[in-house]
Amino acid sequence: MTPPRRSGVARRLLPALGLALAVATTACAPPTNPALSDSPIEVVGVSTYGTGTATFADMAAVADAITTEEGTKFRIITSDTAIGRVLPLKEDQVQFSRTGDEYIFAFRGEHDFSDPEWGPQPTRVVWAPTAPHSWLVKASSDIVEPADLVGKKVPRVTANPSVNQKTEAMLATAGLTWSDVHPVEIGYGEQAEALKAGKLDILFQQVHGASLFELEASTPVRWLRFDPADPATQRAIEEHAPSVRLDEFTAAPGQEEGETAVGFWYAVPVVTYAETTEVVARQMARAIVDSYDRYGASTQTTKTWSIDASAVVPVEVPFHPGLVAVLKEEGVWTPAAQRRQDQLLAQEKQLRAGWTQVTEELSDDGEIDDAELDEAWAAWKAENIDD
Repeated sequence: MTPPRRSGVARRLLPALGLALAVATTACAPPTNPALSDSPIEVVGVSTYGTGTATFADMAAVADAITTEEGTKFRIITSDTAIGRVLPLKEDQVQFSRTGDEYIFAFRGEHDFSDPEWGPQPTRVVWAPTAPHSWLVKASSDIVEPADLVGKKVPRVTANPSVNQKTEAMLATAGLTWSDVHPVEIGYGEQAEALKAGKLDILFQQVHGASLFELEASTPVRWLRFDPADPATQRAIEEHAPSVRLDEFTAAPGQEEGETAVGFWYAVPVVTYAETTEVVARQMARAIVDSYDRYGASTQTTKTWSIDASAVVPVEVPFHPGLVAVLKEEGVWTPAAQRRQDQLLAQEKQLRAGWTQVTEELSDDGEIDDAELDEAWAAWKAENIDD
């Protein structure tokens, strides 16, 4: 069990999250969370990245298609931070969140979630489209590959461990670390303007973000080069960002028609909590499948929301039973997927029991120190959790 929520802290955090109602269709949220009801919901709240990102554009296109197809209304809450996207889910402000790897970090109680206020969270995947991400530089830059970043201004994105983990993996492909570059603390959505102004030498985003096309209109750009066949590159990704695969992308800023580059592909899923009923989670997953023909060509990456392109086997976080039901209906749920699902559900019980043990031991000495908690929790996982 995780420690009790401190609602006062959560209330203090909410004003800082930038909860803009940037929506495809808007409506006020009901006073209680309909995700805990046994009836399908008419108004869906989703938290995700900011309005200039491809992640938001995809979510808005899917929401608009589902609204047109089925009448379900959406409100989309935006935030540049990992906590800012998960907190509305935890606090019942929304039923779903489209996240970066923070859904994994929340499940395991890592990074920002290794905190007495959080600990392991019961996150569940509802749909798992993948998307390409990479590092963009000015076309006039002398940066061609990761080895060229020594001494350069590299973004360390505020409160976004998912992005920073990918940057650590990218640097490691050339044997570099943060100590070899000049880290610049910056918000995720501020990167394009910072690159244009010379405050950054490189940025990281989903490659089809609107802010990057706007940047390209005034500043010639190109993508960092990766060799997917390089053993050192493969080892660095396996060690630092195991959810990533290297693959080609096209039709991004700085690319001529038909030109490709290699980027980091990984799931950017729609998630919820385990307490969300199967009726509600299945309704969402079913609507994403059934509305695909209406939204599949809306953006460069909505095509990856198809059942053929999305992940249909759990990797690091369990699937919600509502999603499992839809995958069974579609004939793509396999015995191997069920075995991995069972492993992750068992791991969740271990994590929650371990968190209780570690926090209770530390609290015997008084107030829990953040650094001590991080160290003790990492040690417990290393000894007890087998991925």
